[in-house]
Amino acid sequence: MLVACDLFSSSIKFQRIEKSAFKKIKKKLKKIKLLKISPEKKISANLKNVEIYWGNRITSNLINQMPNLKWIHYGSTGISRKIHEIVSQKKIKVTNTQKIFSSAVSSTVLSFIFSLARGVHYCNFLKNEKKLNRFNFDKISEDIQDVYGQNILIVGLGEIGLKIAKTCNALEMNVSSVKKNIKKIPSFIRKNYKLNNLKKAVKDKDFIVSLLPLTDKTRKIFDKKIFSTMKKNSIFINVGRGGTVNENDLLNALKTKKILGAGLDVVTNEPIKSDSPLLRLKNVLITPHIAGVTNKYWDDQILLFSKNLMRYKNNQKLKNLKNYTSIREGY
Repeated sequence: MLVACDLFSSSIKFQRIEKSAFKKIKKKLKKIKLLKISPEKKISANLKNVEIYWGNRITSNLINQMPNLKWIHYGSTGISRKIHEIVSQKKIKVTNTQKIFSSAVSSTVLSFIFSLARGVHYCNFLKNEKKLNRFNFDKISEDIQDVYGQNILIVGLGEIGLKIAKTCNALEMNVSSVKKNIKKIPSFIRKNYKLNNLKKAVKDKDFIVSLLPLTDKTRKIFDKKIFSTMKKNSIFINVGRGGTVNENDLLNALKTKKILGAGLDVVTNEPIKSDSPLLRLKNVLITPHIAGVTNKYWDDQILLFSKNLMRYKNNQKLKNLKNYTSIREGY
């Protein structure tokens, strides 16, 4: 079976198929042939026999070159909205790798929570300034808080959000959530809010964690109105999409201490510019969109793909199958 794949040339190292990953793929997936694709370059290979596409950079133009394409598997969580119309017309199945990142992203969120709440981020700043001592740390001692028993809001209760919620519940935190459609609220979540009630949802929370995708409804949803409603000792964490935050409003909230701090794995324009004022704030932790990075990626990715390949051959429902509405929204 011929599978077109663009992960050999991925710009993201941990998602790129290199020698070690290729050996694992050959060992586990013996009956498929991977056809290396670089969508940014002119493709001379014959794509007429391709049934499956595995990668993150497929385009409508590429899809039109693959008349027998039946299934697209993204090696990431995000899905290109630009393919929505053509895949819905051609009834092409689309899956993603969402569940693989749950543990990694959850770990990143927890690292933000504990570092910002316990002042570890400030200690690192003092170390770099060669001012690391108890006297200088005492300047923020009134901001140091416990994590256990605190109120946390998970904005976006998908697979990753549920993982974070379960972990925070185990830490004796009071967990609330924001999810637009929820049939049954899990027992470990005290209250669920709709997205249009975000202002009310953030009001009494110590931690607000956003996992929102970027859609017309979520663009810059975290703005001045939302930040001004948060508690002064609240910490905002974003591991969703940078475009869901009005960065000028966030910057103002941090500078004027309307909120205590922020942990940002994503920003509006990536990579973040070296002159960004966010980089100069002592109450901000920023990572370069690496929340999902894990050394388990290829083991988990190959396992997921191999299971789905078996399901595909047996005409069974694929894991992580996306409906066309989700694809239109980009997740």
